[in-house]
Amino acid sequence: MMEERFTTVRGQPLRYLVGGQGKPLLLCHGFLSSAEEFGGRFSALGAHRTLIIPDLPGNGASPPLRGRNSAGAMADVLFDLLTDLDIDRFDVGGLCLGATVACAVAKRAGDRAERLVLHTPLLSPDLMRRRYRDQVRVLGRRPLWDGVVWLSHQRWISDMYKRFVIVEGDVDERTAAINYENQRRADPRAAREWLNDCLHRDDVDVVAARAERTLIIVARHDRLVNVERLKELIATLPELQVFTDTDQGHGWNEAAVHRQLEVLKAFFGNCHGNGGNGMLAPAQSLVAGGNPVQGRPSLRDTATRPLSPA
Repeated sequence: MMEERFTTVRGQPLRYLVGGQGKPLLLCHGFLSSAEEFGGRFSALGAHRTLIIPDLPGNGASPPLRGRNSAGAMADVLFDLLTDLDIDRFDVGGLCLGATVACAVAKRAGDRAERLVLHTPLLSPDLMRRRYRDQVRVLGRRPLWDGVVWLSHQRWISDMYKRFVIVEGDVDERTAAINYENQRRADPRAAREWLNDCLHRDDVDVVAARAERTLIIVARHDRLVNVERLKELIATLPELQVFTDTDQGHGWNEAAVHRQLEVLKAFFGNCHGNGGNGMLAPAQSLVAGGNPVQGRPSLRDTATRPLSPA
């Protein structure tokens, strides 16, 4: 069960969901979304972590920031929220554009932010597919942005975009309705500022400098993230683990959620007999392209086959 709360941080009204038990896990939803993105599909993590899931400013029931709605400014609000809640150490995760906020929180928190999960992240412009990067640069300008907003408010166009660009696969009616409502509620100015901000951010150094473990979940058929380049980068970072969902695009459906939940539980150390202390089992070989690589983290890279549902 998730509890809905409202608070004010830095004079900024903020809605968030909280639930579960154990070490706090702050989750940052993706573009044009809300806390329900995690609070519904990934609420099973509440058996192992206390989930804190805000509507980021300008999304859901949280109004936009008075100033520029950048990832860094949003992270400042979330950092102060954790301080107000008397939370010292925590884990943090982010989806898509929410990964920029999660990285900004992790950078500001230093060693207070322990494990980091980034799902289909937009870490830097160089790690985006060129077509998508150019699309953002062009459509993020006025007056074209006004047309984008209008299109996002048309349900049939929204559903087609998710099916053929985001590549979610089969999307149930309830999920599609929630996604559409989130698009309608998102503040257009905040959305545009947040999206343009990602073209000027580079969070690779943030990830590379981390001493604690980081997990990146990527999708083989992602049309936004340059998965090949991202995996080349990952191979150079020893504290970083990767899970490739071979059956999924940038979006997710229920089958993908089931697969990825098992990976997240393993990463947080709460399944396969690992206990609840956040420690992984002894390292196994990481499989990359079918070839074992010794001395790498214990999660299996499923670039050649999907993780079988339990």
